[in-house]
Amino acid sequence: MAQSLVSSANTCVVRSGLSEVNGRAQLNSCKRSALSSYRPGRSQWTKQSAGLVVACVGDSRRSSPPAATGAATASTSAKREYPPAVWKDDVINSLISSFKSSDVAEQEKRAETLITEIKAMFKSMGYGETNPSAYDTAWVARVPAVDGSPRPEFPQTLQWIVENQLSDGSWGEELCFLTYDRILATLACVITLTVWNTGDAQVKKGVEFIKKHAERMEGEADNHRPSGFEIVFISMLNEAKTLGLDLPYELPFFKLINEMRETKLKKLPLNVVHAIPTTILYSLEGLQEIIDWDKIMKLQSKDGSFLSSPASTAAVFMRTGDKKCLDFLNFVLDKFNDHAPCHYPLDLFERIWVVDTVQRLGIDRHFKDEIKEALDYVYSYWEERGIGWARENAVGDIDDTVMGLRLLRLNGYNVSSDAMKTFRDENGEFFCFMGQTQRGVTDMLNVHRGSQVAYPGEKIMEEAKLCTHRYLTSALNDVGAFDKWALKKDIQGEVEYVLRYPWHRSLPRLEARSYVEQYGANDVWLGKSMYLMYNVSNPKYLELAKIDYNSVQSVHQKEIQELQRWWISSGFAKLNFTPERIVEIYFGVAATMFEPELATLRAVYTKTSIFTVILSDLYEAQGSIDEMMLFSEAVKRWDLSLVNRMPEEMKICFTGLYETVNEIAEEGRKRQGRDVLPYLRNLWEIQLASYTKEAKRVQDRYMPSFEEYMENAKVSMGLANTVLTSALFTGELLSDEVLSKLDYDSKFVQLMVSTGRLVCDTKTYQEKQERGLPSAIQCYMKDHPEISEKEALDHTYSLLQNSLLELNWELVNNREMPETCRRLVFNTARIMQLFYMERDGFILSHLEMQDLVRKCLFEPVVV
Repeated sequence: MAQSLVSSANTCVVRSGLSEVNGRAQLNSCKRSALSSYRPGRSQWTKQSAGLVVACVGDSRRSSPPAATGAATASTSAKREYPPAVWKDDVINSLISSFKSSDVAEQEKRAETLITEIKAMFKSMGYGETNPSAYDTAWVARVPAVDGSPRPEFPQTLQWIVENQLSDGSWGEELCFLTYDRILATLACVITLTVWNTGDAQVKKGVEFIKKHAERMEGEADNHRPSGFEIVFISMLNEAKTLGLDLPYELPFFKLINEMRETKLKKLPLNVVHAIPTTILYSLEGLQEIIDWDKIMKLQSKDGSFLSSPASTAAVFMRTGDKKCLDFLNFVLDKFNDHAPCHYPLDLFERIWVVDTVQRLGIDRHFKDEIKEALDYVYSYWEERGIGWARENAVGDIDDTVMGLRLLRLNGYNVSSDAMKTFRDENGEFFCFMGQTQRGVTDMLNVHRGSQVAYPGEKIMEEAKLCTHRYLTSALNDVGAFDKWALKKDIQGEVEYVLRYPWHRSLPRLEARSYVEQYGANDVWLGKSMYLMYNVSNPKYLELAKIDYNSVQSVHQKEIQELQRWWISSGFAKLNFTPERIVEIYFGVAATMFEPELATLRAVYTKTSIFTVILSDLYEAQGSIDEMMLFSEAVKRWDLSLVNRMPEEMKICFTGLYETVNEIAEEGRKRQGRDVLPYLRNLWEIQLASYTKEAKRVQDRYMPSFEEYMENAKVSMGLANTVLTSALFTGELLSDEVLSKLDYDSKFVQLMVSTGRLVCDTKTYQEKQERGLPSAIQCYMKDHPEISEKEALDHTYSLLQNSLLELNWELVNNREMPETCRRLVFNTARIMQLFYMERDGFILSHLEMQDLVRKCLFEPVVV
């Protein structure tokens, strides 16, 4: 079995006199040797930076003066001074939370209870659980008995109205006061009671409420106006006048609302309303005098409703006597008994948002089966035009469609972005519903998030991303911008986070920490009236997320302390040519592969990354080419006796590498059931060959072509080495066949290292140029002397963005890699995007990065 896992590449000795061309051939020969010795497949293990970035070619290194003996030095680059380490032992120990064992046990017990309760919530999801709508209940209560008797068909709804007037005389959701919502619901209830000649006292109080608060609507934000308000309010106001109710009909603001109504109807003329499903179907009760009922019946949903609206459906039934309408109303009352909700069903909306909620809060790993069942349900109703909030809605909406598209894709379902074409106007702008006159922050936020899970060539996704970025940026600058569809705890914070940390740089634990602070357990939505989604906004999710976050964080803190001890015991604190960045490196993998069961993976990932940094610095900054050759030979022979011929710092490096790799190999043997040491040794031989080539280029002042540079720089980056080593500890038993497809030459790994190298160089090329080191930007300018630095930089960004799109495709569609391995590769690419989003966040460890590290690893959330 040992032989099946890659033997040493005996031909991999890089000699000091190699030319650039021969040097490249030597590295390729090393790779070929490694591959040929791995019988079942190819096993290339290249340089990989601790997910967090090892430094870019030469970025983390510093040169020494030429040796007095005259031997050729490994580097002639300018000396680099590193900022001191931020996360020293005393700092870490002062930040680490102390949990009493009794508290931990109590929290764990509470978490188990919450998980059980949330699983029951998943299981209970049917058509969508929501609160009573006084407005819709009032319309259902107006339906006369089908047997012709002078009573309501649903008398229990009339009784509900009588019993549920609020103390201030209004009807509506008591949890939150919006003037528009309360007046609309109150007017509907007052009219219904008057129609049935009952509840005189309630009618009087309701009328007084409307008169007292009507003018307040003018001062309330337009975005807080319920959907279709101008359509139904004016119609009911006219009916109230006919009934003789004493209301302020001549208020100037009422006239303004009427003008809004006329404007909306002009945008959706009657010939369109009768021919195409639009959101007007949701408000037919406000258009009874102008609707052609024979024509409108052709747009009825399969379940008998009109866009799942009890109010609209009740109005249609009263006009047509359609049996399917009555069946729908009976269906609703069978469920809710004495009242009607604002929408019913909400089955697709509920499932999509619940899955999104648990994922963003970082607790989805507890509900894998439940999530699959929910997404299977959504996928079974997916259509080319997209989806709406209910499975049989005639009108789709971009909010549910794009959230569904994103979640389905990321969970392995094959769905096309063509569904988004349904939601574009003639100007190329995106809207939530056909006929919509105003966009909302929530729907545009979801479109922006969804557009980032794009594949190569999906032009509509790129256009959606640009369009929504403009809209959201503008919304942040407009202090009066509120959301149209929801009243959320911190919608501004959500938008700020998404714009600052788009998906490719949003590490899972950072998003969870942010969303824990932004999530509203009592958020409300706005339809025709205010409504709650009990399975979407629920304090149980938030409580579990906080407990779980702190529990995982405490695991990570213990691992950091162990890594600190390893660093000191290995003697690395004595090295003066390389930065100490243990916590920064660990942070990257802990923020992505965070599950407690992946502890060994995190340790291996961090240690391997640390060595790519140390040895990269060693080969650039220390000693002569001859000494580098001695180190490479010792690694090739895996011979500890050669350390006696090494300088002290090099001795520390080799001894640490030898002992650590052997420990990793032993643990790998236990996990994989075979000897993995030859496999790991080959990785390091290839890695060191790339460092030697870089050192030789700097010494010879050779500027490679872009292609030459990238070929070696993707290896020296160290990302592949780290990921391919860590993959042995994902919990998957990796067969020879799988390993043959999880190697340096695999497209997925190549994309990961390419995006890492490119983003690094875009932020460090000027500093590298000052130090005499090549970068992708300089090498491309060498190939194209006619272009400017900006053009070279723009070209590099273009390559980077295209590669990130290809990474998306590989993440979702590469079935040759196990799921956890795919996550590992993709998340490592994300780590690089975060660390180099503005500058070298790894080496500088600037304040923003320090804040992210602190929140992720050291600051618990308040439970």
